Amino acid sequence: MSMATVGKCMPVLESLKPRNYDEQKCLCCGAVVRFYNEEYRKPCNRCGTMVISKMEKTRVAKKTINCWVCMDKGIVQYPVQAEGKIYYYLARCNCPKGMKYPSTIPLLAQCEMAPREEFIELENRKTCASDTVLG
Repeated sequence: MSMATVGKCMPVLESLKPRNYDEQKCLCCGAVVRFYNEEYRKPCNRCGTMVISKMEKTRVAKKTINCWVCMDKGIVQYPVQAEGKIYYYLARCNCPKGMKYPSTIPLLAQCEMAPREEFIELENRKTCASDTVLG
């Protein structure tokens, strides 16, 4: 194979090489921003606008949720209205992650002013469904 033939094949070979980065175009100035390894956001080199990678959105969308009550956090925050004000209380979830927290934090089922777990789960499912439709 001659050098001229190798030179003609180079653009084809270059396109076959796997990329180790993701590219996103800055919508403000049009510059291309490259994300390497675990990067998912970085400022544009030309105008400074914070650009977020498309790959991060797909990673978040693929995450499976084991507990819809606490969204895999182990802790549930719920509001209580008293004296014309809203107060936020915390409780442990009944899932395995919630059981890792100290017993000084009450379980959600033990809190008399807390909403039922089914209601919190339904609201979290609605919120996640609307986020995936918009995202």
